[in-house]
Amino acid sequence: MKGILIDCFLGYEKLNIFEPSKFTFMQASQFQKLIAYTFILFLIVVSCANPVAPTGGPKDETPPEFLGSEPVNRANNFVARKVDLVFDEFVVLKELNKQLLVSPPMQEKLDVKTKGKGVRIRIHDEEVLVENTTYTIYFGDAIVDLHENNPSSNFQYVFATGNSIDSLSIRGKVLNAEFLKPAENVFVCLYIDNNDTLLLDEMPQKVRPYYVARTNVDGIFEINNIRYDKYLIFAVQDVNSNYYNDMPNETIAFGSELILPEEVFDFIPDSIPIDTANRALMDSLWANYAIPVTKQSHTLLLYQPLDSIQKVIRKEILSSNHMQFEFKYPLKEDMKISTLNADSNRANPIFLEEYSIRRDSLDLWFLEPIDDTIRLRIVVDTLEADTIELALKTFVDNKAEKNQKKKNSKIETIGYSNNFGSIFPYFSQAKVVFNTPIESANFDNCKLIEDSIPVDFQARFVDEVKRKLWIDYPWKQGVKYHFEIPDQAIRDIYGISNDTIIADFKTTNVEDYGELQIQLVLPEENTSPWLVILFKGAEEKETLIASSYLNADSIVDFPLLKADVYRIKIIEDRDFNGRWSSGDYSQKHLPEKVFYHPNSIEIKAGWKINELIELKPILQENPSFKIKK
Repeated sequence: MKGILIDCFLGYEKLNIFEPSKFTFMQASQFQKLIAYTFILFLIVVSCANPVAPTGGPKDETPPEFLGSEPVNRANNFVARKVDLVFDEFVVLKELNKQLLVSPPMQEKLDVKTKGKGVRIRIHDEEVLVENTTYTIYFGDAIVDLHENNPSSNFQYVFATGNSIDSLSIRGKVLNAEFLKPAENVFVCLYIDNNDTLLLDEMPQKVRPYYVARTNVDGIFEINNIRYDKYLIFAVQDVNSNYYNDMPNETIAFGSELILPEEVFDFIPDSIPIDTANRALMDSLWANYAIPVTKQSHTLLLYQPLDSIQKVIRKEILSSNHMQFEFKYPLKEDMKISTLNADSNRANPIFLEEYSIRRDSLDLWFLEPIDDTIRLRIVVDTLEADTIELALKTFVDNKAEKNQKKKNSKIETIGYSNNFGSIFPYFSQAKVVFNTPIESANFDNCKLIEDSIPVDFQARFVDEVKRKLWIDYPWKQGVKYHFEIPDQAIRDIYGISNDTIIADFKTTNVEDYGELQIQLVLPEENTSPWLVILFKGAEEKETLIASSYLNADSIVDFPLLKADVYRIKIIEDRDFNGRWSSGDYSQKHLPEKVFYHPNSIEIKAGWKINELIELKPILQENPSFKIKK
């Protein structure tokens, strides 16, 4: 290249371009050619100075190869403040803040930058490395090649400040406690009882962990290069990334007892066939399929710590005469409510109270017109007296015009819903639910016709505010019915009457359904009741179909099931409240155990399925979430 440049320069001299008076026409032609050659040469030089990905051919899928480092990886007696990693191609850093993790954590942040085909790590001058400790710098998939983003997966640089590298490991997985969903990006922390002022159990909230790892997309973690000692293991979905459990909205998990690290050994998965007599085959399997494991794998169950203080978590005006409260927990006692408006001393009540079945919400139905703003004093269980002020004027003004248009076009009637449909299960309870509380009802002219024959039935309200109307009748199988409530038969507390309510339907037959019978074998050391749940859906979208409560090995029967695919979930109900409960770290109470039957169960009309379920730890996985083994 240097010779070409010199020749070009000499060519300019021979053409006398530096002496215009001697420059001939013939030489002008040569001069144009020389300019063209020079331009081409310029493009070649520029392209050589700026490397680009080659075009054509197969895509490069080879990750950067680690060639070495200074100081060497896994160095002992480490005192350097700078580390240079060298790879076989140009590399860049991708999502470094998300991927990089140092264990044990350092007080000062590492300075990590790329430099050509290398990565330089600088340790802050003020960082004091702990004596006789093995440090691991996890890069995850942060180091990628320049052009194709192929990662040098799970790359780590290890060094020891003492005479040897610690080689023990603690491994496992973190799952959401209620649905057993793998928990990603959770810090798993280890603590040693080496603090003179803090109890070991207090450390997760007060000090940085001695070792730390982060879970991957499958909830799996590995804490490697640790020394032999007893450790408290604690996991936290660290909201502010400071390695402490110091935020109320951080989900946590913990082990019930101290644990010990183990040696790592290679293991060939059971799914791969082996032949110990074939040495060549075994050598190949050990080289290509063996995975490093520890004898024990720890499962941590992640949960949201409960705030035991009752709270009103939502209050909303749903209409000009309807207000709703939602509570953090089901109420133990009725909420005490008094009005603080100027006319609050009048004798007649101004609202009706309607609690939900689980008592975790309350609807207030106002009986008379109220001021633009209402002020209420409420007392909820352990919650101190609180004053709530809600402005009704804005809501009323916004709705007034729309409501007026509706009234002008159509006479207002009571809204309702029912569960009839065109096909009605013969064993079901017929229900009509009105949108507002009912003041009076006359069922004398209501009709129920069975195959063209009028029959007697019973209609009754089952709640205090009279919104839920049950229709009692022994329905026959495979029969057509006509049900009718005439208009003006029902009037609500606001003086509005019903339009005619009509339902035409046909009942089902027993042959339309299947049956599931479960023989459940509980753990031998069982002392708790168990909740067996039949549901549909997957992951965290589970729809309850039926449930059963038991205290010992039993046969659980779920009859009259529609043809569909179902799943089974079993909960150990240690606190006897009939539902799953979270954990409590302060009391060292783990979340209640959840077990999933590994197989979906298909029910068809006329089928009876028998299923044997023995509760074992292996069932503490949710098949909705596919975890790579």
